[in-house]
Amino acid sequence: MLLSNTLAAAALLLPAAVSATELLDGYGREQYSLPCAWGCRYAMPSNLDCPEYAGMTPEEKAEQYPSAACFANDTSYLTSFALCIDTYCPKTIMSYKILKFWETDMIYGQDEPGVVLRYSYSDALELVDTKKPPKPLDPATETVFNRTISIGAEEYEAQMNGVKGYEAVGKNESTYSLLVFLSGVVMPVGFSLLRLLPFPAKFRSRFYAYFIDPPAWGRKHSVPVLGLGFIPTRGQMIFITYLIGINLAAVFAGYPRYSPNGLFPDRRYELMRHMGNRAGAVAFANIPLVLLYGGRNSLLLWMTNWSHSTFLLLHRWVATICTLQVCFHSLMWLRIMVEANSHAQAAKQPYWYWGIIGTLSFSLLIPLSVYYFRKIAYEVFLIGHIFLAIMAIVGSWYHIWKLYEGTGGFDIWLYIAISIWSFDRFLRIVRVSKHGIKRAYVTRIDEEYIRVDVPGVDCHGYCYAYFPTVSWRMWENHPFSVVGCNPGHPRNDPHSTSHSDSEGPSLSSPTSVTDAAAKEAGIVHRTRTIATRNGQHGITFFVRPHSGLTKLLAKKCGVEAGIPVLIEGTYGHEGKTYLQGNDGHFAPTPEYPNVLCIAGGVGVTAVLPALNSSLSLYAPMGTTKLYWGIRNRGLVDAIQGMMMGLGEVTDTKWGHIEPHITVGSRMNVRQILEEELEHAVGGTTVVACGPLAMVDDVRYTCAALARHGTVVRYIEEACTW
Repeated sequence: MLLSNTLAAAALLLPAAVSATELLDGYGREQYSLPCAWGCRYAMPSNLDCPEYAGMTPEEKAEQYPSAACFANDTSYLTSFALCIDTYCPKTIMSYKILKFWETDMIYGQDEPGVVLRYSYSDALELVDTKKPPKPLDPATETVFNRTISIGAEEYEAQMNGVKGYEAVGKNESTYSLLVFLSGVVMPVGFSLLRLLPFPAKFRSRFYAYFIDPPAWGRKHSVPVLGLGFIPTRGQMIFITYLIGINLAAVFAGYPRYSPNGLFPDRRYELMRHMGNRAGAVAFANIPLVLLYGGRNSLLLWMTNWSHSTFLLLHRWVATICTLQVCFHSLMWLRIMVEANSHAQAAKQPYWYWGIIGTLSFSLLIPLSVYYFRKIAYEVFLIGHIFLAIMAIVGSWYHIWKLYEGTGGFDIWLYIAISIWSFDRFLRIVRVSKHGIKRAYVTRIDEEYIRVDVPGVDCHGYCYAYFPTVSWRMWENHPFSVVGCNPGHPRNDPHSTSHSDSEGPSLSSPTSVTDAAAKEAGIVHRTRTIATRNGQHGITFFVRPHSGLTKLLAKKCGVEAGIPVLIEGTYGHEGKTYLQGNDGHFAPTPEYPNVLCIAGGVGVTAVLPALNSSLSLYAPMGTTKLYWGIRNRGLVDAIQGMMMGLGEVTDTKWGHIEPHITVGSRMNVRQILEEELEHAVGGTTVVACGPLAMVDDVRYTCAALARHGTVVRYIEEACTW
């Protein structure tokens, strides 16, 4: 239902955006409405004897350019122009096209007030003896254009070559811009559909081990490198390589040479100008992709089986590509203006300084968005990121508006980008409104961790919580992993007391034990949590306070009345669509009957869906095992409480789940995986969540074993932001 509503909204938003602006060159809009007449316009001399030149010396006149009023009133210019059109334009051209060109495009500035054509096209042509055409202008002897002239065939051909080249480059510019944007939307869906091909599990496992799951190089993926960013997986790198390749082709390919060229005699200048423009145009096409990949409510999250972490990674890569294109565009035009000694004059124009504002905003976004700054001051980063993004879009908007006054077609990309951003924000409001204002009860677990319980909320996966009374920055929100949605108990029920747990989570994807699965298995589970006071269902999440919002939240521990909270959710694996498939689901299948969960600390909450999915009215298809490393015993007792109803719950058995809990020491992940996967009967789904270094070890080891024939499907629940 949500996906269908999303597509309907997109169908309404995007056509509205398109209808509000000029279309792209070559796709609904022609840069040269009548190319043959434009060839005449470029071939016509401009050394008229205008009334405004009165009193000037010949040298001063040579430096002037006639006004639009002078062109429109000059008989020699109008008759010569009419003769050129009659000579070189095909006779099959409809007369109304010639008349339209004559009335609108013949003179630059023709729409200015006071500009009135002295003759119509037919009147001007009647003043010329077409049977005895006049001679071309002789620059050596005629310094003033004051008679009817003809345009030589060579001169006209050179100017027409310039028109043809400009048309071809303009069409290619639109084509490549569309290709960059549309392929950036369609390719993720296409790649996701490849998993539906009926390959054997062993082949699929080995293919993923070589081409999809491992880091592109080295052993790290979730652990940031040098505090700057994350190394993509090989699968992610394949798509990133495509993005880089298509953007390089879009900027540097498609510049045909027509010679002789009257518009651009210098090939170097022609390429600088065209490549500079192309880089700016393709950067505009990338802006909607940046917002689409970075949104919480992106259509692609519902149309693919790719994770939000993957799209955030792509968001950063495309933003970097876009910024490099913006800088290249600015550098090319700076060089053009400096070489033409026009920089001082151009710098005074509004389009120029708005372009500077946009370029600087794009350029600052990249270094200020590295992982180090996001980690130490996330709230400051978020505000600065939004501010710079707005300034980049505003600067880009006014840059093209002041330059083209809405006729360039580039603003269509900004309309699409704003539509994507608005749609994402609208759905955020809808998700928050679904739950309304609730109360959050904060309990200190120990010196390092706190627990937050929110009664009256049915939520899974992960959510974003707003605490408007914790900070004056009431718009700030923080992502939290949801431990579970649990049935409530009366206020005086002994189970409604808070329980001391041990560790707070890094943000993880979906973490819930759902009532639906429990009912299907004929069981009911209970959780000891103050979230269930007053008999309400509720959610719980654990927090390790750092700085910013979580530090302020820790100061609210023990407030009996609770604090107001807004919950934006649910986000995560629930609500999967057909296009997403089952890759994010944990239920055992005939190909992968076994489930092996490896968790560290509070990361165990993220693997609860995998444990819960193995519940069945029938005998288990395979084995279900949990390896859990934890610093102390507190959280173990809490999780065992959640497992009540599974039958016998002891340290060695949780129903049919076989737990292996290591308290106070580090697990040997490689040894565990080698032993378990070596003796497994059938394929195994490995689910990992915990410290980032541990998760990377699990990923690397699973890929290494799969390359040697082990049938394994790897699912990572650690979400890097």
